[in-house]
Amino acid sequence: MEKGARSTGWWSATSHTGRVTMHTKFSRSDCAKCAANRLCTNDGAKNPRKLSLLPREEHEWLVASRSEQRTPKWKKLYDKRASIEATISQGVRSVGMRRSRYRGLSKTRLQNIAIAAAINLQRLSDFWNGELPAPTRVSTFAKLGEWVM
Repeated sequence: MEKGARSTGWWSATSHTGRVTMHTKFSRSDCAKCAANRLCTNDGAKNPRKLSLLPREEHEWLVASRSEQRTPKWKKLYDKRASIEATISQGVRSVGMRRSRYRGLSKTRLQNIAIAAAINLQRLSDFWNGELPAPTRVSTFAKLGEWVM
């Protein structure tokens, strides 16, 4: 798309979940003669640039949330969430925490207390044997991001 080219049309769409998005596209001729069309589309002559945009309020909320995620306060809070999720994962993998073996709230509560005690005993045993928790896995995509930065 040439710098400053105007879009050829705008329309809104509502998904089956009720989410509204705005869409726009640019003409094939503008994208075909643009020198940078490979940065926008696979083939500007056949596939002109199309954009999907969120409503202003939702976009502003998303920008604010992303900037908040860079703060030390948010990262400290997220570290707590990560440790809670690790505990849940350990309970699911090692002691079958997903299913209640009993009927009734009082028996299920007792099972949950026993599971918590079992997880604590596993962690104590690992600590006494010098087994440290495995470092958090870094996805391939995250590794790529570290490499680029």
